[in-house]
Amino acid sequence: MRLYLPMARHRARGFSLVTILVMMVVLMSLALAGMNSGIVQERMAGNARDRNTALQAAEAALRDAEADIEANLTAASAFVAACTGGLCLPPSMTSSSPTSQPLWQTIDWSASAGQSRAYGSATAATALPGVSSQPRYIVEMLPPLAPASGTSANLANSVDDSALAFRITARGVGQRASTVVILQSTYIKR
Repeated sequence: MRLYLPMARHRARGFSLVTILVMMVVLMSLALAGMNSGIVQERMAGNARDRNTALQAAEAALRDAEADIEANLTAASAFVAACTGGLCLPPSMTSSSPTSQPLWQTIDWSASAGQSRAYGSATAATALPGVSSQPRYIVEMLPPLAPASGTSANLANSVDDSALAFRITARGVGQRASTVVILQSTYIKR
């Protein structure tokens, strides 16, 4: 009398092996998916941090430009259409070819071009740490201010002649050179 018990046991082991292998593949794919999710979230956090660094650099350049305007710039400063030294006339004010294209899209922001001002160049502000390049800015002198609301345009004193309006455009760069933030503000000097 022969028993077939060892055969049944052998088949059961083979079935267990396949089941365990399938479960290991499923567990491995879950682990890889979790790891991939962690990597994506880490990249997102790094990108957000880098964008915040560029935003803070651009904001610092805006404040530096405001200090520059207050201390150094007047209506007699050398504002030209070519944006020499970061002092610009808006394209809509040039008589040769008026246009409404934003100036910040047309100028060369590199230091070698001479069309923008370096952060701290006129105010002696210290360099910002953790950025791939220091922020830069341009200052546009805007046309005279219109009369205040509710005031007649024919009144001689309706426009404050001592008030000058400037548009500041600042460009900040994050830790990576590809992360760029551009901010604008209007500054009125009385």
